[in-house]
Amino acid sequence: MIGTLNSSCKEATVVGAGIAGMLAAYALDRDGYSVTLLEEKERAGGLIQTRTTKHGIAESAAHSLIATETVRELCRDLGVELVEPRKEGKAKYIVRDGRLRRFPLTIGEAFDTLGHAALVRSISHPTSSEPQRLDLWARRHLGDAALEYLLTPFVRGIYGVQPAELGVSTAFPFLDLPAGKTLLGAMLGRHDNSRSKKDKKHRTAPRFGMGDLVARLEKRLEQRLGSRFRKGEPVDQLPEAANVIIATPAHAAAKIIRSASASLSDKLAGVRYTPIVSVTVFVDRHALTRPLHGVGVLMPSREQTKSLGILFNSSSFDYRVADGSRFASFTVMMGGTAQPQWLTASDEEIRQAIKLELATLLGILEPHDVVIHRWPAALPQYSTDLPVIWDHARHTWCATPGRILFGNYTGQISLRGMIESAAKLRSRDSGH
Repeated sequence: MIGTLNSSCKEATVVGAGIAGMLAAYALDRDGYSVTLLEEKERAGGLIQTRTTKHGIAESAAHSLIATETVRELCRDLGVELVEPRKEGKAKYIVRDGRLRRFPLTIGEAFDTLGHAALVRSISHPTSSEPQRLDLWARRHLGDAALEYLLTPFVRGIYGVQPAELGVSTAFPFLDLPAGKTLLGAMLGRHDNSRSKKDKKHRTAPRFGMGDLVARLEKRLEQRLGSRFRKGEPVDQLPEAANVIIATPAHAAAKIIRSASASLSDKLAGVRYTPIVSVTVFVDRHALTRPLHGVGVLMPSREQTKSLGILFNSSSFDYRVADGSRFASFTVMMGGTAQPQWLTASDEEIRQAIKLELATLLGILEPHDVVIHRWPAALPQYSTDLPVIWDHARHTWCATPGRILFGNYTGQISLRGMIESAAKLRSRDSGH
């Protein structure tokens, strides 16, 4: 979130009723603001949807979230029931040489990685004017093998991009090392400092899907705001209000603020987004040629798979399928910057590709049902130039109290991060 509130006036207009906009409106309403929420579409929630099929639920975007106390407080207030991961569903895999591995490095590669982490010191400070690319950082502090088989599949699974497309300080600021520090030394220091923290963080999921959280949040805002929650109302210029929170994707925000700051508008229009195709697959359990337990599997680039990763939905959480004794559920993530062609592929092409992928990697002989979601601009790319845009926003339009940008491109890409940012909105009052 970029900007501060104008605390002299307890009125606010939020533009955009995706998850960011609804969270901001919810937080402001609870803090006593008179909130107006505007959304150009007839439905709220943005990318987050849950489709209920005869076999189970199919998520369109996020499948779960990290449940900190702030997240749990929101869910308790909205009446969202959270379920914990299944005990047997915590294993994570990475593909190497066509096989699923819990740890994909050889013994020699593991020692080489440990040597880099323990001995190689940072040569620059995080405040350096030259942002560092993640791939270059990883080669120095982890080595080639860890870059290819640990970091690359991880960032492809989260962001849909390659490490070369991410900035260290942008995507993983905790990896910014002070000059002269080793990665291992910095990690040990952080571990010691965090041992006293009581807020346990682990992954959970709404029992009835992520769409249940969105629907309950939308219903709460409809009850609280009444006619001030207006859907089907496009906004192409800045509303006149003491507090304006623009909670749209960057390209839409660019159009809205153009009259107020052409330079920031130009920069926001240049924020790049990654295309993602999310495909939920239901299979008969008799089609599983071997037991599959765990969270899922991620794919390194050099394995040349057709997917970025596969989530084991019904292995991770209960209530993902209608009948757990008969069906299993998986989500295959495709596209990203490396394979954007899947966005425009036909349904049949996607089905055939997934059928081959599941058979080759997981031994699944015949998918039963497939639910496809296409997102041309699913995730913002946390590149080395994004902090430049943040700084420009802080020094231009957002420098005036009451002018705020909020979305998954403003510093928190995860749902948990946006929930926590919205909860801290009151502390962003210019008078606090």
